[in-house]
Amino acid sequence: MKKFITNLYGQSEQSTAMLAQHMVAQIAKNEGYSEISVPAFPVTSDSESELLKRIDGMLPAVTSKDLVLAQLPSWNGIAFDEVFLRKIRSRTQKLVVFIHDFVPLMFDNNSYLFERYLDAYNLADLVIVPSEKMGAMLVEHGLNVPYKVQTIWDHLTCVEGLSKPEFKREIQFAGNMGRFPFIKEWNYQNDLLVYSNRFDNFAESETLHIKGWKHDDQLLRELNQGGFGLVWSENIENQSEREYSEMNVSFKFSSYLAAGIPLIVNRGLAKQSFVESQGIGLVADSLEEVNEYVSNINADEYQRLLQNVAGISTLIQDGFFTKKLLIEIEEFLFMNV
Repeated sequence: MKKFITNLYGQSEQSTAMLAQHMVAQIAKNEGYSEISVPAFPVTSDSESELLKRIDGMLPAVTSKDLVLAQLPSWNGIAFDEVFLRKIRSRTQKLVVFIHDFVPLMFDNNSYLFERYLDAYNLADLVIVPSEKMGAMLVEHGLNVPYKVQTIWDHLTCVEGLSKPEFKREIQFAGNMGRFPFIKEWNYQNDLLVYSNRFDNFAESETLHIKGWKHDDQLLRELNQGGFGLVWSENIENQSEREYSEMNVSFKFSSYLAAGIPLIVNRGLAKQSFVESQGIGLVADSLEEVNEYVSNINADEYQRLLQNVAGISTLIQDGFFTKKLLIEIEEFLFMNV
């Protein structure tokens, strides 16, 4: 038996979706998987026969005895994903779909595609979902294959010599300003450092600092300087971010932990229980509460958080959670565990 994992190419270097797929694929390749490259391309320009030929060209090595782990969505659209999965299904007896994002829940104007996505994912033997809440919702709407829940993302890094973060009354946030309106309205006493491209004519304030988008290694170095990593969602046009955050797994969540800093997350976040059980940060109801917490925490309390984060950080940088998931997938498929 050979094992394969799909991997996305061709998106912007700022694409978190592509970064997440590459990290999962790298960990899987270290565990004996081979890569199936999935390029980004304009699907609508292909005829049906051309699309089938293109997909066949991605799968020449796959045989009936093999295992294929498909990281989805491909961001080539459901028209590609459903044909891609049918082709894989016709070639092999073991197919797993790893849902990174569920597009009909992520974007309001794509909700009408719910059934098509589920029909495609029902071709799998097993589906990996970001949370129990998403898994239950998909089952309610027609998912009829078993699922397993992802714990958190891993975050591999080539950065060496990360230091112990300093106790700072600073809040760090990695996220596009356009998706998170609270950034532009920040008026609290503690500094907010935002890693995002700046909007034209946008003025910083005394406590709001736009640091610009950073490559992954540089981002980790800057996050590692200290303070807290913020995971916070608000609804915007066409994206019910707050509700979606209760079902998906935030990549920045693990970026902060890989950098060694404690978290502050909004209540209801899908991985809230992980934060609480591991003692790695604050679960907050409001940004006012966030600001008050950062203003009042003392150095000893911060050091205790750092100690709890340190162990998780080591596991994340080593790919522990993905390796554990890969073992669970094979146990399920071949041992019915």
